[in-house]
This record gives sequence, structure tokens and C-alpha cells, in this order.
Amino acid sequence: MSETVWINLRDPSAAELATALPLNLHEVANEALCRPEVYAEEVFPNLEEHGSSSSDLYLFGELAFPVFDPNADDIGTIGIRVVADFDRVVTVVRTPVDLPEGVVVPVLDDLNAQFVSGELESGPCVCLFLKRISEEAHQLIGVARTRATVVEEALNHDEAPPSDCRRELARLRNHFLQLKTLTQPTLSVIEAIISDNLDLKEDVTGTDGKRELFPRDTEIRLIAVRNSLRHVLQHSEYWLGNLITLQDSLSDYLSREQTTAGNRLTALASIMLLPTFLVGLYGMNIESDYFPEFRWLNGYLFSWCVIASITAVQVFWFRKKGWLFRK
Repeated sequence: MSETVWINLRDPSAAELATALPLNLHEVANEALCRPEVYAEEVFPNLEEHGSSSSDLYLFGELAFPVFDPNADDIGTIGIRVVADFDRVVTVVRTPVDLPEGVVVPVLDDLNAQFVSGELESGPCVCLFLKRISEEAHQLIGVARTRATVVEEALNHDEAPPSDCRRELARLRNHFLQLKTLTQPTLSVIEAIISDNLDLKEDVTGTDGKRELFPRDTEIRLIAVRNSLRHVLQHSEYWLGNLITLQDSLSDYLSREQTTAGNRLTALASIMLLPTFLVGLYGMNIESDYFPEFRWLNGYLFSWCVIASITAVQVFWFRKKGWLFRK
């Protein structure tokens, strides 16, 4: 086992890249490493083998690191380019030109200390990086699940949902979609490593065996990372489906509220209709001979009793139907 070979570069110059990278790097990889990072562009995680012979093989790709934008309440990704061979692992982190305020660019310098041994080889370094991505994804989906559960409980127990419930559902849907988009291709990379479809092998001098970039111990560690990311993917898919149900529940709740409001207005209009009619009837400028109750001793009291009785009957009826007050 060799000494630590992880080289993490933050916004490196062309000279720094030339010093750290293998001499046989393909021009396509060189262009990708020098390309400015754009936060708005989607990062598609990938890792593939470059080179033509066993002596100049290396792995090159870009992995997506999840980040959270607290101001926009959104999950994004920052691409981190990776070059790995038997001698070194080079990670290149470039600050996006359009990085939103509040988004923190990932720091990878502390990953070496997480390894059990005092030394690192290239394969375990890549494993640590993938583990870090899995931990960040787990943290983000835990927060999103907590928020989604609050909305779900409010809608499923006929409670009044938050005033911005529709916007919250849209935000959560975007969170789970972003995590799913990040997790699926990252899982494909890990699956390829575990199944030995993505690896570097070289002959070991003096033996009949081959040296692997990802030995069995590293693959076992990646199995744990794979299971963790599968957990993130399953929860993302579950909540994406569940959010559709919650959206339907919200629409049903708003429809019921609209119906209740319409019933309440109808009830109030009906309650006021007959008393208004009576007031208008007795307020007409017509001779008293046409209104015999005008000459009654308690004619005024009679009109008030009629109005009160009609109003009481209607209030009782509409309250029984639940149009005036919630049951």
C-alpha cells in the first residue's frame, strides 16, 4: 500500500492541473477538466475507462455532489471531475460562475481522515468520495421526508393545510426529482465497479496475479454505499408517487371548502330573503285598508314574530345540513 494519493484541487490553474494529472491524459478529459462549472447545468454522474494499453489506463468522469440552496429552497448539484489510476486520484472542484448565494461548494480535504488505515490507495479514495455523496443525499432526503410527512398528516386528518401548501408540494416534488436524478446514474457507476465491469487491472511483477484498482475489500465497502443510495432512490420514488396523492387530497380539500363557502352564502341569502320581502312589503306606500294587520293592536309585534320565526326555522334547517357552521 502506498502513501496517500488523493489530490484535491479547488479552481486549479492549467499549470496546477498539468502537475497533478497523468501525462497520458486524453484531450477530451483535459477539456472537461478545464471547462468552467455552471450551476444551472445538470450534472450526469459517470465514470469510464480511458487509455489504450494496460500501462496508460485511467478512469475519468464527473460525479454530482448534492447541495442545498436555502434561499431558493432547492436542491442542486455541483459537478466534481475525477481522474483515477493506480498512482493517484485527482478531484477537481470548480466554483460555478452562477453559484447562488448561500450554496456551499463541497470540501473534500477531510475525507482522508475517515479511512481506517493511515494510508490510502486510489480505489478506496474513490469509495470514500462515493460514500460522502451518499451521506449528503441521505441527509437531504431525510429533511424532505420530514417536510412531506407534515403536509401528509395535515391533509389526511382533515386539518387546514398550510397557506402555501400547493407551493410546498411543488418544492418537495422538485427535491425528490433532483435526488432521484442524482442517485440513479451514481448507482449505475457503483454497480459497474462492484460487478467488475469498471476497473483497472495491471500485472504484478513477480506474481501470476493482477492488481486491481478496486480490490474486493473496496467492492464490499461500495456494496454498503450502493444499499444506502438504493434507500435514497426508493424513498424518492415513493414520495414522488405519494405527492401526487397529496396533490389530489389538496384539490379535494379546496373543492370542499369552495362548496362549503357556496352553501354558506346560499344559506345567508335565503335567510335574509323572506325578512327583506316582509320589510319591503310593509314599507310600501299603500292605503292601510289593504293591510288589516295595520289596525291590529299587536300588528307591529306580529310582523316581528313572523320575521323571527322564519329566520329561526331557516337557521335551524341550514345548521342541521351543515351549511352555516362546521359539523
